[in-house]
Amino acid sequence: MTYASVFALLGIFLTLNVIWGFPWSGMMGLFLAILLIGFAINRAMSPKLKLSVTLPRVAIAGEPFSLSVRLTNPRYFPAINLRVGFHREGLRLINRALILRQWDASPPVSVQILRSGGQIQWHGSMRFDTRGIHQLPPFRVSSSFPFHLYHSRTEIPCQTQIAITPVPANPNDDPTSRLMLAEIGDWTQQLVAGAPVEYIGNREYQVGVPVRRWDFASWARLGRPIVREYQSPSIQSVTLIVDTSQPPAQSRHASAGELNAHAQQFERLMSIATTAINEITSRRVQLALHVTDQPDPDGFHGNRSAIEPSDSMLVRLAAAEPIEPRRAEKEIIEVLEASRRQPVLILSLIDLNSPERSELASQLPSSAKYLQIETMPEQNADTSNAKLKS
Repeated sequence: MTYASVFALLGIFLTLNVIWGFPWSGMMGLFLAILLIGFAINRAMSPKLKLSVTLPRVAIAGEPFSLSVRLTNPRYFPAINLRVGFHREGLRLINRALILRQWDASPPVSVQILRSGGQIQWHGSMRFDTRGIHQLPPFRVSSSFPFHLYHSRTEIPCQTQIAITPVPANPNDDPTSRLMLAEIGDWTQQLVAGAPVEYIGNREYQVGVPVRRWDFASWARLGRPIVREYQSPSIQSVTLIVDTSQPPAQSRHASAGELNAHAQQFERLMSIATTAINEITSRRVQLALHVTDQPDPDGFHGNRSAIEPSDSMLVRLAAAEPIEPRRAEKEIIEVLEASRRQPVLILSLIDLNSPERSELASQLPSSAKYLQIETMPEQNADTSNAKLKS
């Protein structure tokens, strides 16, 4: 009900508390007819719309992204006095919205009329606060026809998912992140700088080619300027392994603070892995990503000439989940055997000298770099405080 219908209901109560007779009986009938007929019209004209959603494939956690919703009215009757959007209106949604608030969207918009067969578009932005593969919330359409007596609310399921990728690590967050990101950047720079340059053939001269590349013997034989062609080191292939296993808990009954610290540490691993992907691909290096809790995509690791798009890698990081350390160690060893002598970067939360990595430490080749993601100082403080409280 709305303010108008509540006013009509109060009018009925007033007419029952006065002396019966004309015009009070007519006024009560009028108010009662307004409520009943308005309710019937509101339910009969309740909009039943079809929608299609357009949105990007991936988005970063905590950052808004644009999306568009197209609404179509397939009914014979028009839809009047609409309010459309990803809003949380109504008493049923107040408590649930406050407890499970994981997303936010642009405010709803009002539409006066949507004729039969007509279309409207809702353009706005949305933001998800956590990493993962998220289902879009239902799109809500409310109608207050006629005379704003009642609200008829309809939820239209979107049946659309979006991958919310981790936030890239920022070197200004803490000294530990700065050192790890610098180490990844130095390793990538040395890898590209040390790649061999190979001679692959000749081609005709173009303006701007250095003189040292001129092939004078071929020039004299063919009668036109010829230069040597060299292979760029950007074709070098690198394998990035993201170890999604976590260190074993110190006790079976872990406190809420310890579980929260482990979750933050795992998200930090995902953030540094995102930064590593951006750093390596920005140097025009072919990158093969392996996440220990997921199978490799078909056509990429079986065929080294195929290049996986960076968006697909970020989607896989968005869907990453923790696994057991022994299972992850087995996956890492299999990838190292398949990669042979190619450079490999391993990002893990577990120390290489720990018992969970004893087999890997004995088989780690010289071409592989194992980088342990250390905890942030505030995480260590939170964990120690939780242990003291427990």
